[in-house]
Amino acid sequence: MNEIDLDDLRPYRDDEIPAAMERMAGDATLAQMVGYACPGVPLESVREKLRAVRTADDFQRAFVQPLLENIIKATSSGFTYSGEGNISSAQGHLFISDHRDIVLDGALLQLVLIYSGLPTSEITFGSNLVSSRFVEDFGRSNKMYKILRGGTGRDLVRNSHILSEHIREVVDDGRSVWISQRDGRTKDGDDRTDQGLVKMLAMSDRSPQEALERLNIVPFAISYEYESCDALKAREIYARRRGRYEKAPGEDMKSIVTGVKQYKGAIHIEVCPPVTPQEIGAFADECCNDMMRGVAAVIDRRIHRGYRLFATNYMAYDMRGGTAVFAGERYSQADRVRFEEYMDRQARGVEGDVLELKDILLDIYANPVANKLAVEGEA
Repeated sequence: MNEIDLDDLRPYRDDEIPAAMERMAGDATLAQMVGYACPGVPLESVREKLRAVRTADDFQRAFVQPLLENIIKATSSGFTYSGEGNISSAQGHLFISDHRDIVLDGALLQLVLIYSGLPTSEITFGSNLVSSRFVEDFGRSNKMYKILRGGTGRDLVRNSHILSEHIREVVDDGRSVWISQRDGRTKDGDDRTDQGLVKMLAMSDRSPQEALERLNIVPFAISYEYESCDALKAREIYARRRGRYEKAPGEDMKSIVTGVKQYKGAIHIEVCPPVTPQEIGAFADECCNDMMRGVAAVIDRRIHRGYRLFATNYMAYDMRGGTAVFAGERYSQADRVRFEEYMDRQARGVEGDVLELKDILLDIYANPVANKLAVEGEA
């Protein structure tokens, strides 16, 4: 791998925004985006609006916020959030969340910040998702930091150091960053923070404890009534069980488009209490790997406790266990009939054994219930 230039990865500075807007205004991809996100709006008026943008904040207010609000209106029954009081306006944070949708998880956090009168954060995204110059310009104008994927083991270590130092510098500067708790989306609904992620975050200081404490980590849980790309995730798990899953060309983009367009029902973000220095310090005497596992488990408990569970989750939990524990209180018999029909349609839309695919889909919806019950049982 060639020498890495941070200027190729970081979000655009405000003095770079006008040139990016000009490139986007002249790109044919813009017409496709406007056709979906802003139906009925003349393309030329969008181009003029783009060319008037001068800062990243202007771009988010003029384009990203309306785009997200249109997606919510078109593909959900509503978006709610709570716990925003856990975000301090006096310091930067590292936001860490479960990862269900490639684009929307971090993007919807930005709406929470905007609605709460707080500065928006940087958003990390993988270089494998940058399919064109338009995507790169849109992302980096939207405060996205590009994480390099692929390469050798040595490349991975070097990239991790660069990312770790960048996150620390951003937070030290009083700004914030969002990163998912793992590289890829959770496929089976069992959200777990990657120990390697915590190790990467600890690389920016000789003392892992001090490095983690300086990040002011705030976990948040994002919950979708209908799981983003549920059938695609079931297909991947099904194929992996048979040892023959290989990502097809363009599959990431298909997941992005499906996640944006698929009906999601209710969406909720719960901003969880920050991870305290005392919680991190509790693992100070442990070996490095045990410390990373311990901090990851603290983040997991925050996220699991913060889930907003829906009837879809409770029905899947009962169906998987052959019980009716939540029947009546959390869902009706009519709800269950509709959900069973939904599970059947999703399973039959994937090539393979329908019963096994249904079981996989049930896991996707049921595991959040099991995780929340487990963490509430610790109290």
